[in-house]
Amino acid sequence: MIDYILLSVAAFILTTVIEVGVAWLCKLRSERELGTVLLINVVTNPLLNYLMAINGYFHLVSQTFILILCLEAGVVLAEWRLLVYALRRRATRMLALSFGINACSFLAGLIVFW
Repeated sequence: MIDYILLSVAAFILTTVIEVGVAWLCKLRSERELGTVLLINVVTNPLLNYLMAINGYFHLVSQTFILILCLEAGVVLAEWRLLVYALRRRATRMLALSFGINACSFLAGLIVFW
């Protein structure tokens, strides 16, 4: 159990650093913009890890790469809508941002944890 908690914390830190960094590279520079990306991750990352843990514990669905991609797609959509709402920016730009930051953190997670 402790191993899972440490792994989840490490995944959260990695995801947050990557996503805030990529947002900064995409010209989101104000405290409000970067803070928004950070707060959105505080909601979506633990929820994703919790869903994966519950699924793993109860064996609800085969935990495959396809399942992970589907859950990540849900995160992209949720973060997109939250970014549009919080930052009042064009939806297409925020969708591209959400996809980009999540793709980068997903690939980083694959490299570090697999």
